[in-house]
Amino acid sequence: MSFAVGEIVGHRYWVVSWGGNLFGPHSWRHWHPEEPMSGGNLSRGGHAGVFALKTKDLVNSFLASASARRELARMWRSPPLLPSADQRSAVALAIGTISMWGTIWEHESGFRAQFGRVRTIDEWLAGDEFEQRQTEGVLLQRLRETYGCASSQVVNS
Repeated sequence: MSFAVGEIVGHRYWVVSWGGNLFGPHSWRHWHPEEPMSGGNLSRGGHAGVFALKTKDLVNSFLASASARRELARMWRSPPLLPSADQRSAVALAIGTISMWGTIWEHESGFRAQFGRVRTIDEWLAGDEFEQRQTEGVLLQRLRETYGCASSQVVNS
């Protein structure tokens, strides 16, 4: 027996780093704008997969913690991770949604999938501790164009 299942939409955030690229904030994996993110071999168990949370409120709950944002900023701006001076650009956080498909596991607060792709980029958090939220602006628009997506407001209207 075979059947088709659609995509699941999950909520997440990324670090926006050098050259306007999205990276997993804790895995440091690059989300390529033209390719789906692969979660690796899920049959091995462990922590393989593309992760997302069930709601935007869960993302906001984590990002409401100044100490969590401060730690991310410190980690991503530390010397071992900094590229050469000619490659540096603003480091910020982006909040958005992803489409998830393939084998998907549901967890208490989120999902883990075989594949995922950026669906929307809704907000940009800039500043020394990622404390300045923006929903519009040139850098956010450029990031949306790079990843071929819009904001949730546009997608859901």
